[in-house]
Amino acid sequence: MAKHKFSETWIDQVPHSSKRTLYIDSSKETQFNNCSLVLVVGARTKTAYLRHRTMADGRSTQVLEKLGDAKALPFCDIKEIYNAKVVDIAQGNSPLLVEKKIRKMTLGEVIDFYVTNKKRSDAEAMMRLKDQPYGSTKVGLLRCADLNLFKVKKILREDVEDGKLYQANMKREFIVRVWNYAKSNHEQFHDVFGEKLNPGSFSMKDWCGFEKKASTVHLPKEDYPQFFEAVDSLHREDFIDLMYMFLYTGQHPYSEVCQMRWDQLKEVEGQWWWIMEEGFHKTKGYHSIPLHPMVMDIINKYKDLDPVHVFANVHSRIHPIHNKDTFKNILKRLKRTHNITWDIRCLRASFLTTISQLDLSYRGNVGILANHGKSDTTQKHYIRGEITYYEYKVNMINDYMDFIQDKLNEAN
Repeated sequence: MAKHKFSETWIDQVPHSSKRTLYIDSSKETQFNNCSLVLVVGARTKTAYLRHRTMADGRSTQVLEKLGDAKALPFCDIKEIYNAKVVDIAQGNSPLLVEKKIRKMTLGEVIDFYVTNKKRSDAEAMMRLKDQPYGSTKVGLLRCADLNLFKVKKILREDVEDGKLYQANMKREFIVRVWNYAKSNHEQFHDVFGEKLNPGSFSMKDWCGFEKKASTVHLPKEDYPQFFEAVDSLHREDFIDLMYMFLYTGQHPYSEVCQMRWDQLKEVEGQWWWIMEEGFHKTKGYHSIPLHPMVMDIINKYKDLDPVHVFANVHSRIHPIHNKDTFKNILKRLKRTHNITWDIRCLRASFLTTISQLDLSYRGNVGILANHGKSDTTQKHYIRGEITYYEYKVNMINDYMDFIQDKLNEAN
């Protein structure tokens, strides 16, 4: 290793060597912090490199990045390439350094990237997965470069052995989802791991015999009085009101009802509407649902609690928006005290099923209340492009709430 002031003439005249010899440019023009322009001379070659020293785990590591053939490229071009790469390193954009950094990326960082960019109701469950123990470390600290289907199965094994197959599959789906999202939306992650198999892409049925099936849990309309009796026994009024809202509106409980905002509520021709914009949960375009006076009575209780969300959880600093964790203990309590067989998710199915049974014309079209599709047999009523099937939706909701009122009278 020797220092010389590089020039076109010097590079032409430096002799070839049977042993690779490294020369460092001593010119001040190429001296940058931790970066040097070097020439490696062999028996037949003269190759220019950028030498960069980095600190990793407290140790200095040397990285050589090839600039080109010094016998073919003019020295002025070599210096131009060198200077551009030095700028990339200074700005943290060097492909070599970026790849090295991305290869150290952990599953926890991928989850953070997903949760930050996609507002999901299951974000807290994903964050808990990060903190799940994995041997002497945690799941979130596992490097993506080392992650494979065997390690993912190890993450799930405890749940599988405890018979918690739905929970195990949920975690597997989390990993599949965040990995695919990063590949599609994180350019450097895609460049480094684009060809790597998604570590969660394996068959749960082949591995542990689990096959995901639609839930058969249901709340028949005949059992509505028992529902009201059980819900009315809860110790907090906001819990009672949300349970009623789940059944009254039939919308997604956690990602829609609990996330309802004041700016989504609009009065049109004397009728209040909840208008969900594109991107709100799974909404494509606008999704609108009429709000019955009984629903508005509940909503108006919360006018002064929060300027943004209707049902903000003012009792918790950790969970400002109610989620499934809010109701986990509630359901356990109601199963113990009232022997309930329904769950939160089935209230949406009960809403749709009950309305479809109220009138034959509603059957097949009730999906428009749940943003499941549009009917070809009913007249569309557009108001500023936000509200569709105005009268038809109002009629269905009014008939449904009349039925609800009858059941409430039975309960009382």
